[in-house]
Amino acid sequence: MSSLSPQRRDALLAELRTRTNAPGFHFLDADHLQRLNELESNGAPVVSLYMGLTPEMRIGDAWEIAFKELRSAALSDAQANGHEAAVAAELDRIHAALNNGLPRTGRGVAFFACQAIGLFRQLGVAIAMPNDVEVAPRPYVRPLARVRDEHDRFVIALVSAHKSRFFFSQIGLVEEVYVLEGEELAVTDYASKDQRQDMKAELKKDQAQRSAHALQLIAKTLGARHIIYAAPADMEASFLDGLNQQAREKVAASFQCAIHASTAEVAEKAEAVQRQVEAREEMETVARVRESIPARAVAGLDEVLDMLNQQRVLTLLVNDDLRIPGGVDSQTGMLTTLTEGTYPPTGGAIHPEDDLFEVMMERALQQGASLELVRSEAAKDALAQHGPSAALLRF
Repeated sequence: MSSLSPQRRDALLAELRTRTNAPGFHFLDADHLQRLNELESNGAPVVSLYMGLTPEMRIGDAWEIAFKELRSAALSDAQANGHEAAVAAELDRIHAALNNGLPRTGRGVAFFACQAIGLFRQLGVAIAMPNDVEVAPRPYVRPLARVRDEHDRFVIALVSAHKSRFFFSQIGLVEEVYVLEGEELAVTDYASKDQRQDMKAELKKDQAQRSAHALQLIAKTLGARHIIYAAPADMEASFLDGLNQQAREKVAASFQCAIHASTAEVAEKAEAVQRQVEAREEMETVARVRESIPARAVAGLDEVLDMLNQQRVLTLLVNDDLRIPGGVDSQTGMLTTLTEGTYPPTGGAIHPEDDLFEVMMERALQQGASLELVRSEAAKDALAQHGPSAALLRF
């Protein structure tokens, strides 16, 4: 079986390192969210700023106006806590970064800044973000968690005899990460037509298998959850056979796309397939819950809150269309459906929350759990049979 040469393998991995470390690369994995969510400043304010960068916002000083409104809101909140000067300094750092150059691509941007703990992180996203700013002891990552769940990590492979192209897709953006050139047919004048055909077939097989090896490395390096591909009929079997078991398990679908398509065209062709894969995954997760109740799963809001309070949740499922009020016990941090009064087990005052699901998502991330935000109509209907929320359990 053909595979990449050691030199080409090293070159591929070096290119991936260069691309994923570039400021403009849109790469967000669970570890990134987890690390952000685990940060705590012990008193110093952490500024989390989200801002839309739609085409309209990029015209003239439109983004400046939006930023000034966010700045005023942040300073107003900070004034009550005596953090006005520190928050102003963090906002100055963010403003300077935007002034130095708006992200070239994308429709939104997120910043996390706290000089006291050495934090300054900028992340561009391809979809529009709501303008929002939060000042707290830790980064506010809930909007990113939603974006990441909606736009899961795909590697897209376009395979052909002349070259194979590989793309990474997440948070609403498709980016080309590697091109694998095919080998040219070199034969003598003495080769017969049948011999030429055999040589071409062998070159196609070799290219398909090298493409499979490259795809394995890319999917592993970028932490892809799903693989979709386009390949000609006479190369598809060799390509799939060349994948190891780990990569084969990630293959979710195939689609039709010309090898010379622009990145925008690849994104357009792949989007419908990606939506189908994500909807199917939602249904599969709801089915796992149904099959695992009661030993390894629970369903229903009260039951899920109890498991979150016990830190037993492995995967949290919520209907992303719903907003349910609730509260947090001020003494223990326990979550409850109560919105006022005291938390019966402790007698602690209840801090009301407008959207309990938001707090549940944040708590799940803090505990290292994964999120499944249910959006497809079929999955929402299936989940509704059990309640607005469910969870797979660690133990």
